Amino acid sequence: MTSHIIPCSPTGNGHRIELAGTDLIFESIDNIFVYPLLDIDRLKQAISRALSIWPILAGRVLINEDQYLIEFSDQPIPFTYIENDQLEYWPNLPVVVDDMTICKPFIDVVQYKPMDESLLRIKVTRLLRSNEYVLGTSFSHLIGDAASNIHFLNDLSRFYQGLEPILPRPIFDRYLWTKDDADVSLLSNLKPYQNADKREIIATNFVRDQTTTDQLNISFSSIQLEKLHSLADGKDEVTVHDVLNAYMIVTMNKNSIEISNEYFQRAYILVNYRNLLHSIAPTGHVANSFVIMITSDFPNPFSLISIAKTIRQAINKCHDKLICVWDTNEVVINSNFKYDWSNQVDFGMINQFRFHTITSLKSYFRIFHLNPIKDQEDHWIKDNNGAEVSFRIQKGEMKNKFLETYQQDIETNFINVE
Repeated sequence: MTSHIIPCSPTGNGHRIELAGTDLIFESIDNIFVYPLLDIDRLKQAISRALSIWPILAGRVLINEDQYLIEFSDQPIPFTYIENDQLEYWPNLPVVVDDMTICKPFIDVVQYKPMDESLLRIKVTRLLRSNEYVLGTSFSHLIGDAASNIHFLNDLSRFYQGLEPILPRPIFDRYLWTKDDADVSLLSNLKPYQNADKREIIATNFVRDQTTTDQLNISFSSIQLEKLHSLADGKDEVTVHDVLNAYMIVTMNKNSIEISNEYFQRAYILVNYRNLLHSIAPTGHVANSFVIMITSDFPNPFSLISIAKTIRQAINKCHDKLICVWDTNEVVINSNFKYDWSNQVDFGMINQFRFHTITSLKSYFRIFHLNPIKDQEDHWIKDNNGAEVSFRIQKGEMKNKFLETYQQDIETNFINVE
């Protein structure tokens, strides 16, 4: 059954913001949260309150000649509640679920760029046999990135618990770059745009990669990550996160050089620039506030510390290199490790709910905190500093060699990693 929820206090006042061309590239951020209990009436009230301080989500897209705008029009958002008596319980799944047929029935997906489409859709499915509640959220990427999404969901979680949101409040106005902002000294950095393909070609390549690669979800406990970090000479210069990415690249390179005489030479890194460029993206800014940077060539593509330092240097430099696709000798790092979804959106059920998202890509590392699990006594426990890395890898020998190396490293406590 679908109903509609309006802001408890209309605050949009017809305000409009203009979207950047890069905002139109993306579709929606679709997530699933599985809880042992949800009060549906209280959830609806929390959504209504949240919409009042997030009027952009109660808005609609307008097109004015060549401009795309969002008008804060205080429109209702759809809320769907259904009951499922077929599924015995929510299965034990990795954070990133590659099989869309599992997750799609539990998400009411925001449609891409139609004129009268809600920018947020929420669906709750109660599993009658286990009494679990599956909350599916679809958040238009026109609104913002993962940081924007988690900001809204954290506000929603706190309203549900009867708490006030944590400051700062969301900031919606945007600064759009113009021709007058152009810096010709950056033109040499725009070479990656030459590799950009049309949407149809990218979709075709995506389908091809889905058939020639398999998804891997690799988990690391907090103890294992600490051990990896300790192996990096000069570890004070790099973070645990840098070393984790370096380990993934080193492992792939050592196997790839044996199989195909190729290896990854660089990495693209998605970096959130909120509060780095405070004048255009302060803390709390709601937008797609990230840049995609490329590292320099790895001085030693088979060295843990060499790659980790190269990654850290690129992040620290944080210069503009916006791209659309990457080459065969490059990987992409898109990490959510900064955001612990299962702590930010717990609705008061600390370490008792699981978070899932969909889609993995070839040579594209998506990094998340581990979900809580149940111990032998059926109690929920969580390794708060553990990580899951999801990516797609070539089927056959490449995948098998990677898994073999990873499993040996885990069993030997990374004794062969250097």
